[in-house]
Amino acid sequence: MNDSTAAGPGLPAQVAYGFGQIAGQVFRDVPSLLLLFFMTSVLGVSPALAGTAIFVPKLVGGIVFDVSAGLVSDRYQHRFARRHWLLIGALAAPAAMIALFHVPRGTESEMAGYVATAFALYMAVFACLSVPYLAIAGDLQLNPHQRTVLMAWRLAFTAIGVLIAGAVAPAYAAASGGGQPGYEAMAQMLAALCTVSLLIGWWGAGAAAKRVGLRPASQEVVTLRAALTALADRRFSVLALVNLLQLVAAGMAYAGLMYFISYNLGIADALNRVGPVVLIASVGIIIAQPLWVKVAARIGKRRAYVVAALIHAVAHLGWAASSIGGLPLLYGFALVLGIGNSGWAMLGFSMVSDIAGEGKAGLYSSVFIALDKIAFALGGALITGLILSAFGFDAVAAAQGGPQPASALTGILIAFALAPAACNVIAAATFAKWGRD
Repeated sequence: MNDSTAAGPGLPAQVAYGFGQIAGQVFRDVPSLLLLFFMTSVLGVSPALAGTAIFVPKLVGGIVFDVSAGLVSDRYQHRFARRHWLLIGALAAPAAMIALFHVPRGTESEMAGYVATAFALYMAVFACLSVPYLAIAGDLQLNPHQRTVLMAWRLAFTAIGVLIAGAVAPAYAAASGGGQPGYEAMAQMLAALCTVSLLIGWWGAGAAAKRVGLRPASQEVVTLRAALTALADRRFSVLALVNLLQLVAAGMAYAGLMYFISYNLGIADALNRVGPVVLIASVGIIIAQPLWVKVAARIGKRRAYVVAALIHAVAHLGWAASSIGGLPLLYGFALVLGIGNSGWAMLGFSMVSDIAGEGKAGLYSSVFIALDKIAFALGGALITGLILSAFGFDAVAAAQGGPQPASALTGILIAFALAPAACNVIAAATFAKWGRD
């Protein structure tokens, strides 16, 4: 290892690389937080139909687009540098973001069909920017500690992305008049932001590669059979399964937040009230990053991951209690949630980069990101939509500003807090027994 490698990528490159995550997080979180609520409470589409319209493109996108992006970027890495995929994303991101929320009015089925089509295109763009972005960390010649530090920078900007998606974006929609015009104005603002983020991330990846160098690009053609063999690695499969459980939980809580504030707490301006919750959680993510780096170095990444998952479970139970304690309790446990999320998210990505072998960083990254998107959609769209429908949520009444039956409030509580807490406990127990650093 040369001196530059021993010193790491350098602070400017790490910061710039991390800045690129803002676009990825906005692309991930805005639909997860707002799209289901937008479809049910603004467009008047039933929760089950809306959840299906969101989940199916995300499932197909995760399987087809993400894995294809990973395999193609692996295969042609020696001809087309991985970081240049971020430029493709920077060009296509504005159109994808704007199209998603500019929904032509029509019947319930027509609006759901439009969203499903627009979201499929959105997922294709998301694959082009998110999969190569994560794979870059596996390409760089870094030792495990340096990679953990790089992922910590990425997670710090993840918190900023979460803040923009969960606080700035809803507040901007409300300030722009609310309703569909407000969401359309929000999408236009986010489109410009994503382009800037990706351009800075592209520069940072290049600067880091110049300083520390890249692992040799594989000349081997990665076949589907070879890919399945690589992914059968127990270290990866257990980590992926546990991460899937936690992301299903996170998706349910994220999608349920707007419903919980609006209906269980009875607060009319949820677009404004959701901001402080996300802001406090983002603070927890940021302040906990140095802590988790030290904890992982001291007790190992596996044990640190388990601790983080249990903290996350406690936070969800605290959120369940906030149905009685109100906003102060919701805000307090948002900080706990951010601290827990900060740990398992950063450590998960760090361990994936450690596991990825030479020439297969794109493969491992694509599968991990695909599971991220599928699980978030499964929890935050399909499962939440089905639970809300099963417990009698009335989308027509919601679009007209009417109340919900008591059974719907129970469904919201289950989707928002109780089921996510259970998923995190199961994930912690599973990784404690079968996981590896």
